[in-house]
Amino acid sequence: MHSRWQRVTTAGILVAAAAYAGFLLAPVVVPHASPTATLRRGHPAHRVAVGLQAGDYPPNFTLEDIHGHTVTLWDLRGRAVWLNFWATWCPWCRREMPLMERMHQHYGNRIAIYGIDLQESRSTVVRWLAAHGIHYDVLLDTTGGVATAYDVSQLPTSVFIGPDGRITAIHVGALLSPASMVSLIQQAMANGHG
Repeated sequence: MHSRWQRVTTAGILVAAAAYAGFLLAPVVVPHASPTATLRRGHPAHRVAVGLQAGDYPPNFTLEDIHGHTVTLWDLRGRAVWLNFWATWCPWCRREMPLMERMHQHYGNRIAIYGIDLQESRSTVVRWLAAHGIHYDVLLDTTGGVATAYDVSQLPTSVFIGPDGRITAIHVGALLSPASMVSLIQQAMANGHG
């Protein structure tokens, strides 16, 4: 009788632990509430699908850069864009960023490269960038709202966008070779000229 009670208690504890673990590991990103948004292409405005797949228009956002200037994604239409979600504490981000800096130096303004730092203070980010010689533009996602809208679950995550404003590729994890970066950059630059 005593061992049966222990088995029932143990089973109950295991079920509760599994349920709690499932709660902790469940996605914390809420799906985008609005699947459409208004973009201006000439006149008048038209509605387009917003999503996170190749060919979709990505969610729009406005963030401040490390200098206090605001950047709105949809204002960048006409240029290829590389968004890279990162943080100073992320070891894979730290390995990837020097290569990103090389791409920034090589491509110049032919592609707009934006690091999007997650929930760190401006002073922390500025010090880290200066210490590591990173000069491409960095935006501050202080609330994590943009990362949530982009369903970022791992750092680093890169989103490549063509000049037409549509996603060309999303890469989760570090890009650790120039060849892999060049391929995605050239794909973004080649798409969306129409």
